[in-house]
Amino acid sequence: MKRFFFTILIFTMFANIGHSQTGITKAQANFIYNFTKFFDWPQSEKTGDFIIGVLGSRELATDLESVTAGKKNVTQNIVVNYFHSFNQVSKCHVIYVDALSSNKIEGIHEKTGVHCLIISNSTSAIEKGAIIQFVLEADRLKYKFSKDNALKHGLKFHSKVAEMSSK
Repeated sequence: MKRFFFTILIFTMFANIGHSQTGITKAQANFIYNFTKFFDWPQSEKTGDFIIGVLGSRELATDLESVTAGKKNVTQNIVVNYFHSFNQVSKCHVIYVDALSSNKIEGIHEKTGVHCLIISNSTSAIEKGAIIQFVLEADRLKYKFSKDNALKHGLKFHSKVAEMSSK
């Protein structure tokens, strides 16, 4: 049943979103929230609030706040933190780094902690160390996934994350 739900969820997320920035950020917010359900953090990261950070995109942070309002990641309350600059970045479970800040991806774990799911829309995000890279293909938001980067940072993931990623 979980596999069926995940498949339907991913296909829904791949729906045509057009080119509007508003549509893209709403789709990204939904992707990010849904990724939290299919990754597993070490036990040491399962106390306190579940922090999703956003570096550089206030609109995405606002959309994420709407998507995650009142929700939990298992038992942890989800909190969205917006970071205007790299210097403001602090411990997170997930961080989205916009393309304009992508030169900071390689050093982001020094600020967020090792066990952080890094997501970006930069064209070279995976090569810089991100685990998820958003891509637009034929007006559809999709993602690339790096199993190696996820394992390097101690994150476990559902097999569907890799299966549903763009090749």
